[in-house]
Amino acid sequence: MKFSKLLPFGKPSQLLVCETDGFSLRGAVLVRSGTQVVVLHQAKIEQVDMADAVADLIAALKNDGWHGGGSAVLLSPAVLSTLVELPVNPKKPRPLQQMMELVRWEVEPLLMQHMTRWSVGHLLVGQGYMTEEQAQAVMDLQQGKPNKAGGLALSDKFSLRRFGDLAEELGYIKRSQLNACLTGQEWLKSDDETIECGWAAQGPVEDIPGTFSWLVSCVNKSLLQRWIDVFARQGVKLKSLYPLTGCSTTLLPKNPSSELILESHRGMTYGMRLHAGRIAEQRQYLNVTKTPLEICLENYHALHGAPNEPVWLACWHDDAHALAQEMRQMLEIEVEIITDPAIGTACSPGMVGAARHAFGFAGDERCVGVRNGGPLPPLPQRIEVRGAALAVVLLLSIGASEVSLMVRKSSVETHKQDVDSRWKVVDEATKRINAQIQEIEKRKQALAQKKADLAHLEAMLDFYSNAAPQRTALVQGVLGVLQTAVTDEVIIVAIDETSKRGNTVPAPISPSEAQDKRVEVESFHLDAWAISEAAAQTFIQKMKEAIAPWQLEIRDAHVTSRAGPLNLDGFGVSMRLVKLVQTDRISQLQQKAVRS
Repeated sequence: MKFSKLLPFGKPSQLLVCETDGFSLRGAVLVRSGTQVVVLHQAKIEQVDMADAVADLIAALKNDGWHGGGSAVLLSPAVLSTLVELPVNPKKPRPLQQMMELVRWEVEPLLMQHMTRWSVGHLLVGQGYMTEEQAQAVMDLQQGKPNKAGGLALSDKFSLRRFGDLAEELGYIKRSQLNACLTGQEWLKSDDETIECGWAAQGPVEDIPGTFSWLVSCVNKSLLQRWIDVFARQGVKLKSLYPLTGCSTTLLPKNPSSELILESHRGMTYGMRLHAGRIAEQRQYLNVTKTPLEICLENYHALHGAPNEPVWLACWHDDAHALAQEMRQMLEIEVEIITDPAIGTACSPGMVGAARHAFGFAGDERCVGVRNGGPLPPLPQRIEVRGAALAVVLLLSIGASEVSLMVRKSSVETHKQDVDSRWKVVDEATKRINAQIQEIEKRKQALAQKKADLAHLEAMLDFYSNAAPQRTALVQGVLGVLQTAVTDEVIIVAIDETSKRGNTVPAPISPSEAQDKRVEVESFHLDAWAISEAAAQTFIQKMKEAIAPWQLEIRDAHVTSRAGPLNLDGFGVSMRLVKLVQTDRISQLQQKAVRS
């Protein structure tokens, strides 16, 4: 049996790696073989609804011979990857929860800015359904700006309309194209404020002592949970979400010198500078209207690449060799292509890099995934590791106990026969004593039952003779007070017992109430509405006078401006009617209840 099957924290033997751009889904089943990963099965699904796409992808992989199940990771453009500077030394790590708060504080505004890429307008332009000029025209109409088509009149007509509906009405897009982008947007954007993060230390910041760079990946927690649920319905456990860009860095060996990596995607290029095998700088450029060569050149110049710095190119959707050759001619530098035997028609460099990271290859710090619940604690702090250590200790203890018991067994057996003979005598005496004890216990139980029945009858008699009539009289008295105190200018909204309002927040106690040694035994919450503030104050005063004969007092009376029936302006009245009893009387009632 393999070690990974004995311990739950072992690395998986097979892994399903998926990648989506929001409008399609690719997947490959990879297995670790030495220092490489090997593709066993792969498939690609053109489907906007990712729930259906995952089901179709797994069905296609099973048709190719995969047995299903196991673990999976997913690369998604919804995951943000960025560098943050934190005053945290990797050699002196902070507690996991404290580190999580520091990272979230830094990346939360960046993730909010990242999500603006998934607006309907950006998606329509990114998919080529409309041009940037058309998108700008729609936004001008939304904002009420003048336009060449119809002037201010047309702007007023279309202002405050939704982007997609307006673009369709103007004839720029079709309804099917809009629906595709709206469906894709659901898997790229979430309004959830809670985010999950993963991080890895990179290196110290040169010009800020005590500050270190950390590579962070983050995504909305609700979106992560949605993906987990979709894979779970297919019998697959989604371990982590990875960013769509940056995972290909794990395919490179560590180089002590500085080097640049350009990862080209459709309409986007992700650039990084590695120093001593760690990420020192990263930049991402988006422009769907420019060619891959133009975006790569812009990113290279933004990174201020030096002539002697090696440049690596990760390109999968286009001809990587042609793009590398064009860059060599334009920049007059040597450009190497990142290659791996596992890269194929449905397996990108990023997917292979994410698989290497999930399998635990070297270079883990250059790629970061996001798992539900945040990063795992160090091995000594993990529950499964502590459980395994405890199991080993228990096994050793059991072994030592077995040896000790075997040694003592022989001496115990020599005394067993003598003890057995004596036990027979003791056993007969014990049986006679137990029979007498059982008879005594039966008589005690019968006597206790009679006492309990008598106490129950006394309690019922006291309730029906005293408590029930007093309670009924008090409720009738409160209702009678309301009949006399309510005028035509006051409406009773609700009256209920405060003790039954589980969510009632106690009002602040005034100094006079704090000195009052009486306690509340009855309490009613009254909610009313008055047509004027004077009527509300008059109602409160009348209630104070009317409830006095019933030994009730008004507490927590409030008058606030509030809309009433038919949205009429008025004032809300809130008060509590309480009955107070001296503490010595309460003690008497409690002692009586205990006797019952």
